[in-house]
Amino acid sequence: EAYQVVGEAANGLELLKMWKHFSPDIIICDLKMPILTGGEAIKEIRRTDSTVKIIVLTSQEEKYLLEAINPFVDAYLFKSKEKPEDFLEKLDEVAGFKQHQTRDYVTSLLREDESRCVELSCKILEKLKNGALNKEIALDLNISLKYVERLISDLFKKYNVKNRVQLIIKISELKEG
Repeated sequence: EAYQVVGEAANGLELLKMWKHFSPDIIICDLKMPILTGGEAIKEIRRTDSTVKIIVLTSQEEKYLLEAINPFVDAYLFKSKEKPEDFLEKLDEVAGFKQHQTRDYVTSLLREDESRCVELSCKILEKLKNGALNKEIALDLNISLKYVERLISDLFKKYNVKNRVQLIIKISELKEG
């Protein structure tokens, strides 16, 4: 009731247009946006508006986060960490002009996520060896399908392979050698 949503932008360029049109008090911005990243849009907004409060909504695993850790951002919301009540609390904090998370807190979450990615990658590899599909892996590990796809894609790049079979063979060779 205390907040009114005035728009939803599909990309960073649209975010800039909506910001100019509506002059909102608070912007909740995802870092991963097409055309113009959230980080770039935030920098552009801050060039002329220091009063709007900006909350960055992001996946903890995003490397884009480092781009946004700066004085331009008032708070961070992590999709994988925060509960719905945390979201409203963060809105209240920002609306009350309190800065929430520090660089150290964000950095510690990134480190925690990096070790979680390694652990998940190992579990995913094991499930791939057993012939599991991406959907099954996501359900078993209680993570999103997109996250499974991204981790598998990262594994393909890391081991310079193009498909699951090549990945499994490569991992088996590395374990034997």
